[in-house]
Amino acid sequence: MTSRFGRRVQPQQALRQRGAISLTFVMLLPVLLAVISVAIFFSMYTLAVVRAGQASDAASVACAYQQRGSNSVIQRYLDYYRPVFVPDAFLASHQLDAQQGCQISAQYNFEPLMPEVLPTVAQGKTQVHVNSVSTSRLLTSVASKSTDFSLVLDISGSMVEELPELKQIITHVIEDIDPLNNKVRFSIVPFQTGVTVKNAPWYPVSNRKAKCVDGLSYTAGRWGLEVMDPEQTVDDLNLPASRLTMKEVTPGPWLDRCSETATILPLTDDFSQLKSYVSKLETSGSNTASYQGLIWGIRTLTEQWQQEWLVSNLQPVQSVQRLVLFTDGKDLPKSDYFNELIEAGLCQVIRQDHGIEMSFIGFGVTDSRLEQFRRCAGSGDVVYDAQDIADLEDYFRTALDVESQTRIVLGK
Repeated sequence: MTSRFGRRVQPQQALRQRGAISLTFVMLLPVLLAVISVAIFFSMYTLAVVRAGQASDAASVACAYQQRGSNSVIQRYLDYYRPVFVPDAFLASHQLDAQQGCQISAQYNFEPLMPEVLPTVAQGKTQVHVNSVSTSRLLTSVASKSTDFSLVLDISGSMVEELPELKQIITHVIEDIDPLNNKVRFSIVPFQTGVTVKNAPWYPVSNRKAKCVDGLSYTAGRWGLEVMDPEQTVDDLNLPASRLTMKEVTPGPWLDRCSETATILPLTDDFSQLKSYVSKLETSGSNTASYQGLIWGIRTLTEQWQQEWLVSNLQPVQSVQRLVLFTDGKDLPKSDYFNELIEAGLCQVIRQDHGIEMSFIGFGVTDSRLEQFRRCAGSGDVVYDAQDIADLEDYFRTALDVESQTRIVLGK
């Protein structure tokens, strides 16, 4: 017999070589089988882990979206992602909490192939358990733009029966906004005959004292009497406080000029402070001056006056700014002032120069009052005529609706 190198090999030597190779193969076979079994085991385990994670993620998203933890629906997701070598999928637990979050705990069990040849540490494991826990949360009314609201509220004596309902409605609307996922701020401007400030940084005499503030500008009239100047009032709308003429007036029980307790609350994103403030509102006074509330509501929104109020974290220019004015009657005793200011271009300046959107909610007001609001708003779509408390709540929710989108966040 000739070898491949040209040398002759005896038959007995060839047989010995074949025997050595066979012996080596037999000795290495357990190792090869163990390597193969470990590779298969880790492949199965990795696939089971990935599929369990996908199943629990998908089930938690579905649960959060539906806001309902249905066992049958969740089980279908677990069965859909179950690998072929897993006989059953087990729903360990699921929980839907008050924060609209859904937590799913899933488990896949399987038996490894060739357990007899697995390494010693894996022997005796007749079943392998793969667990996965996923949490998803539904975030509603997530503002896509930062939004500033000014709530201008009539607190005159005629509101004594409606004010408790109004406070409850506003509180519920505020509670429905998630402060962690929205860039929304509110200011509140209560008005009756006038508007009150206290501790206003731009008005030193109001330090620890309530003071009435007048948003109108005046000129000298006949016999030296001051008369309201609508054009000058429009021109002075966004002037800094240092250039305005303020007459110091302190409210009192016998002076029907403004509230002793309900003062302007500047823009804030502290919702706890907002709710506490709203809960303390009380009616006072016998007259109404919605134009005063409108002017001072604007003076909580413009950038100039946010600086006057020392509002921190100024919002970017592209933020949405809205004023919502609520009243239950006409202006008394100066019922013509609002019309004069509209004719002088006040509402046009608010809409066009300052980019502030306005909405008006009337509660049992006359048609002429609603028409006045439509003229100011520039549209009838943002003027609401509430006839009962149910209407009032619907209209407030509509007026305070933020430009938003709903998100499902996977994870805590």
